[in-house]
Amino acid sequence: MKTLFLLSIFVPFLSFSKGEVIDTLSIKMEAEINEIITKLRNADTDDIRFMHNLDLKDKLKKFLVHPGAMTYPFDLWTTMSTIKSPDGEFRIFNWNVENDFGVHAHYCYLIKPNGKENQVIELKEDKITLPPRPEQTLTAEHWYGALYYNIIPVKKGNKIFYTIFGYSGNDRSTNRKLLDVFYFKGKSLRIGFPLFQEAPGSTRLLRRVFFEYSEKAIISVKMNDNLGAIVFDHLVPETPLLVGMYDFYIPDMTYDGYQWENGLWLYREDIIAYNELNRKIKYYGPSEDSLDMEFHETNDVWINPVDANAPNGGGTNAIAPIENVKDKNPKGTKKNGKPRRGYGIFKKGPRSAVTGESSRRKRVKN
Repeated sequence: MKTLFLLSIFVPFLSFSKGEVIDTLSIKMEAEINEIITKLRNADTDDIRFMHNLDLKDKLKKFLVHPGAMTYPFDLWTTMSTIKSPDGEFRIFNWNVENDFGVHAHYCYLIKPNGKENQVIELKEDKITLPPRPEQTLTAEHWYGALYYNIIPVKKGNKIFYTIFGYSGNDRSTNRKLLDVFYFKGKSLRIGFPLFQEAPGSTRLLRRVFFEYSEKAIISVKMNDNLGAIVFDHLVPETPLLVGMYDFYIPDMTYDGYQWENGLWLYREDIIAYNELNRKIKYYGPSEDSLDMEFHETNDVWINPVDANAPNGGGTNAIAPIENVKDKNPKGTKKNGKPRRGYGIFKKGPRSAVTGESSRRKRVKN
């Protein structure tokens, strides 16, 4: 047993027949670190969580210099993100801890291959000096905190920028999703670069995009390969009077997105989002040349509801209409039918997912 233990330390890779290589150190450390993660997740007080998290950070940081950390799958770590950039330039190890008050703390290590050992960069969450939605370029020493779940490399000039998708449980009232940019200046990590158009037609560029919404809502921010765009739910306040109060922001069942064009993520509104087509579907009924009832296979083709050539004749708008409720004296009107002071009609304005006035219809006072 002692011999095997020494081999696992001093010979991290063992070669077997037919060129098979087993990373014994990664296997050993995966199991040890998973035990700590399990204890952390099962802890029932903040003090115990704090101690297990310190142990986790210490052991993980020492291990991540090992070259195998870049490629080993770490399937046991189901509550830790271990995503890798598609070009293999870096890998992120990222997790969160929720305290007794429902507030989330975030932890992140980024590793880059650097000869015999990986370079390890620790991202340190800063909730004291950074505002809730920082707009400036950040460093690893001052980080807003998030869980990252996707990486899309893009090229601008001769430089590669990495579009990062993130999530934060934030607090008991709101959740956040975000888009950010990672890039490297020498060996240093930079977070945030002006690649995102603020709104359709806007000349203002943002270094990162925050989507903050109600705890009771669920939204999607993801890459849609069929459309070649980042597609996300468009968020609006439950009523116009709640603009800027993100506890009450919910999806309005329409989608906006970002498309990469001319070295920028350009804002696109009212995107018709659909899933990847299935190769075949089966239906039960008569075939074209027979009245026999039997199963048939056909291509599953999505039909654009606003396509003039569609079987239903098409239309002009894919957005669900606002219900017209008839009332003798609807709320917000006088008996003569005129709007009361403080209420108003809604006028369509420029969309933006990232500003306080991000509703589809802006309130107009009389």
